[in-house]
Amino acid sequence: SKAVNYYEQALLKYRGIYGHTTIHPDVANLLNSLGLAWRHLDDYRKAISYHEQALQMHRSIYGHTTAHPDIANSLNNLGTAWDSLGDHRKAISYHEQALEMRRSIYGQTTPHPDIATSLNNLGIAWDNLSDHRKAISYLEQALQMNRSIYGHATVHPHIAGSLSNLAAAWNNLGDHKRAIRYYELSLQMR
Repeated sequence: SKAVNYYEQALLKYRGIYGHTTIHPDVANLLNSLGLAWRHLDDYRKAISYHEQALQMHRSIYGHTTAHPDIANSLNNLGTAWDSLGDHRKAISYHEQALEMRRSIYGQTTPHPDIATSLNNLGIAWDNLSDHRKAISYLEQALQMNRSIYGHATVHPHIAGSLSNLAAAWNNLGDHKRAIRYYELSLQMR
């Protein structure tokens, strides 16, 4: 893909500027972008490799025990890639680490889009693992947080996504009427 090509060219240029072994936030962010690009191309193993490199570099930059948004983002991206690859337990582990870090950064009870994203991703991973009740619990928290961030009556893609994910989880649990209600609410937002 063109995106991968451009990112790889940029990575070569950054490494030429900073040195091949230099740890730098620009290089770490580019590694993360390469991981996202490979994930969009459904090459999850390559995505994981780039996300792991980004995580290692971010930890080297900010500290292995430091809570930092870039580290949390790398953990989140690793969770999503592992979930796509089918290792839902590993995905949950990464998403739990991302959620814990994001709560320590933004506040345990503070509504924040990154926290809502982690809650949503945990819900999806638990649904993929067939623990639909646990999935629904996380997805309801994500919906509630998105509504508190963007407004209860606001049309917003994150709210629509939360509603759609809840619909899928209720459908998987066998409550088709509730699923339809959530799908209808989601469609009204799109």
